[in-house]
Amino acid sequence: MPPKELPGFYYDPDKNRYFPTKGRIPGAATRPPRPPPPPAEPSPPPTARRKRARQSELLHAREMYGGGVIFSKNNKSTFKQQCQYTQASQPMVWKYQGTTLVADKALEELHAMVQTPSGLRESKLLATGSTNGSIRLFGLGTALENFEDEMEFLPQPVWTPSGKQKAAVNSPLANIWSSEIAFSNFSSGISCIKKFGHNFHDAASTNSSVQRALIRWFLWTADCNSDGTQVVLGTNTGAGLLNLETGTLSWLYRCKSDILSQQFVHSGNVVLCGLRNGSIVPIDVRETHSNLPTGRSSPSTARGAVPMLSARHIARGRNQADKAKSSRVISMPSAVCSLVALSSDEHYFLGSSMDGSIKLFDLRLIQKGAIQSYAGHVNSHNNLPLVVDPSETLLMSGGEDCTVRIWSIKTGEQIFAKSVADTLFTALCWPESNLDLDGSSSLFDLNHSWGAWMGSRDGLFYMHGT
Repeated sequence: MPPKELPGFYYDPDKNRYFPTKGRIPGAATRPPRPPPPPAEPSPPPTARRKRARQSELLHAREMYGGGVIFSKNNKSTFKQQCQYTQASQPMVWKYQGTTLVADKALEELHAMVQTPSGLRESKLLATGSTNGSIRLFGLGTALENFEDEMEFLPQPVWTPSGKQKAAVNSPLANIWSSEIAFSNFSSGISCIKKFGHNFHDAASTNSSVQRALIRWFLWTADCNSDGTQVVLGTNTGAGLLNLETGTLSWLYRCKSDILSQQFVHSGNVVLCGLRNGSIVPIDVRETHSNLPTGRSSPSTARGAVPMLSARHIARGRNQADKAKSSRVISMPSAVCSLVALSSDEHYFLGSSMDGSIKLFDLRLIQKGAIQSYAGHVNSHNNLPLVVDPSETLLMSGGEDCTVRIWSIKTGEQIFAKSVADTLFTALCWPESNLDLDGSSSLFDLNHSWGAWMGSRDGLFYMHGT
């Protein structure tokens, strides 16, 4: 029978007696060591998905702590952000019937004045571009539904989260309308569609030869500043700047690698150029560049204006390129296929490359590389786009494995990853969510917390929160 434990004493089995624990008698046996504590549970790997906060937990946290809540040891987010994460983790996806090969290259939601039988009405339009060179306009509001020559396209649910099957019946998606023929046709595939800013009407008065030059030399990509006065063209020999007010073209950057992606930062002073060789070059458009006037010229002169540079201009451009490469160039593992600048802070931008890498950069910390990475994206050779929600909380992209993924921009956590349709999404658009401009309620906004357009060769899709 083991001896009884006495408070303040320990038992020595060799001497068969108790000794006080405050001091040790010389020659006494050493006190047996205590058993080691049980090992702590291993921490989850960095890629493990963090458990979502329940709705009751979110409401309790909002009432107790207000806007800022710490949900884990390393991650801090507001109540609004947690709600956005929860809504993004359970989306619903619809496909519009009869839209094959109309939206596999470009998507852009526009606000426009539409001529209706009852007069001009403001409405929303969705512009789509395809590899066959066609551009189509789809009416999203009620202003276009009464036209006789318009075709109606009906949505069909293709992916519904578990337990949300009734939502597809109780909250149907709105129909869309478009003309039987394409709005415009080009001789080659559409690379991108960019909407102009508030001065779009100024562009309409631009010399016709400048517009033809824009179409002729728009090879890979293009982007415009916020006021719609300048357009940057990405070609196989560099980046050119087209001023729509003066009708002049000038070189911004000369290089031997194709420019596959471009993005103006929010201020409009810097444009980011993503190259096939994996470089991202920030260029200040306010710097002096070699002007190549195209106004009041013939189409043949406009076509030849950009590439026909003198040796002095070429050398100057190469010197500028070498200087940029040594101090300001950001490197990615492979060809840069998408760039997205954040409007909340013009120093931050997202970039993706064709090896599946997606990273967040800070223009002030170029030498330190990326400040955040987003794991899980699958890509090897496709020009797959990135898109962010209007609040710049979420990042979305489609992979070659036909999986749509959504990440938290702040933490890099993957919130959603599902194959919602057996197709590769090559065009994305995440517009602002608001009521229809013509004053009526819109099913695209009224019943859903968020919504994004997705395009593939199989058709036009719409993903929204439940």
